Amino acid sequence: MRRDLALAACFALSAAALTGAVTWRYLDWQSSGRAMPGAAVGGELQPEGVALGDWLEARRLRLLDREAYFELPDREGTLRVSLGELGIELDVAATMKAVREHSEQGKPSERLYRALKARRGEIDVPLAWSFDPERAKMAMSRVAPYVAREPVDARLDLVAHLRIDEQAGRELDVEGTLEMLAQGEREELAVFALSTRAVPAKITSAALANVDVTKVLSGFETSFGGTGRGRAVNIEKAASYLNGFVIAPGQTVSFNQIVGPRTLERGFVMAPVIRDDELEPGLGGGTCQVASTVHAAVVYGALDVVARRSHSRPSGYTPLGLDATVIWGEVDLKFKNPYDTPLIVHAFLPTRTRLRVELLGRDPPGKVEHTYAVVRSHDFYRRIWTKPFVKVGKTLKRQKGIKGYDVVSSVKMTLPSGEVRELRHYYSEYRPVPEVFWVGPGASLDELPELPEGAKHVEIDGKGKGGEPVSEGPSEAEPAG
Repeated sequence: MRRDLALAACFALSAAALTGAVTWRYLDWQSSGRAMPGAAVGGELQPEGVALGDWLEARRLRLLDREAYFELPDREGTLRVSLGELGIELDVAATMKAVREHSEQGKPSERLYRALKARRGEIDVPLAWSFDPERAKMAMSRVAPYVAREPVDARLDLVAHLRIDEQAGRELDVEGTLEMLAQGEREELAVFALSTRAVPAKITSAALANVDVTKVLSGFETSFGGTGRGRAVNIEKAASYLNGFVIAPGQTVSFNQIVGPRTLERGFVMAPVIRDDELEPGLGGGTCQVASTVHAAVVYGALDVVARRSHSRPSGYTPLGLDATVIWGEVDLKFKNPYDTPLIVHAFLPTRTRLRVELLGRDPPGKVEHTYAVVRSHDFYRRIWTKPFVKVGKTLKRQKGIKGYDVVSSVKMTLPSGEVRELRHYYSEYRPVPEVFWVGPGASLDELPELPEGAKHVEIDGKGKGGEPVSEGPSEAEPAG
């Protein structure tokens, strides 16, 4: 019995001593401006000799670089970002307030109890965070292109007689993503979901159900016989991308967007292109003939032409003013469907050497006529290049010279009532095409034929006949119509 009383007294004295020690440390700490002894703040202990505010400010700067990730939709991967880029940072003032409240609120007995827990390492005051939505929106602008998917309109496979359903696109839901960022985790390697919303297709399968493909609004046909296998391949490939494309009522479409980049991977091959007014091999040559055929069908269908540029030289397969040149990423043909019904592009080869483009889905509102007038002509010149690979003393004619023209086109429509409406007038400019000879070393230029009619001067190896320098022509590569 005496032994038990002695042990109880010993424990009581020890507890009193411990409580007294904690109480002394607690009272000593209260005036120190530090976190409670032993209490962690956001998983870390405040270093000795560093004020709480200074320590938290240093952590704020360091945590701006804390690594985080956006999870792309449909398991398409992740994008690395930092908390600072997302406008997420440690709120020093709010964290200091939380530390003070943890240690100072409640009765003295409650505060001493928390001090005992802190001494045992059982207290961790969470960090407070701030969130700047405007800074996060800047990060969203960088992420948005990785999320965006263009919708795919429904279309008709006019060869296989199939209706291909539309596919909805998607875009980043900025406001929804900001809400998730505001509530998301703040730990190292945090992963944030991205909110998206569907972008509906302009043309649905239901909208195509009542389209009558037996009605032809307009059509135009061009020939590419004798122009080489490469051009034929490119013309057929570009037509295949166009065939069955549906133009919604009021929709503006881009030839380049429909046909896409002219690359080997997409089935295009080498064929002549125009560079510095001369023909040379290039990728996608012949695509311009498809664009020109489309443009002519668009003109005869009384559609609105939004963007179009004529070739640098007259084309043999369309009248002046009906051609259109396209260069991927630079020059485009754009047109708009002004009608209240969808139109379907039917681009096909009725024979091995002819391309036809039709716009299907409605009857023509009237008979459309295109006329043009040459308002000015420009003489061409002879260009002579000395080529070391041409046999000594020999000459080769590489290109026929063609005059340049300034042309004004007029489009009018005669309605069934007999009323004639002027639809539009537009301008086309065709530069002169030089007559080109390649000559071998030592060739006598006197043996060249007389300058043809319409040729005004001679350039030899980039200089005038008298040796003076001449200005260079355009350097861009234009697919040879």
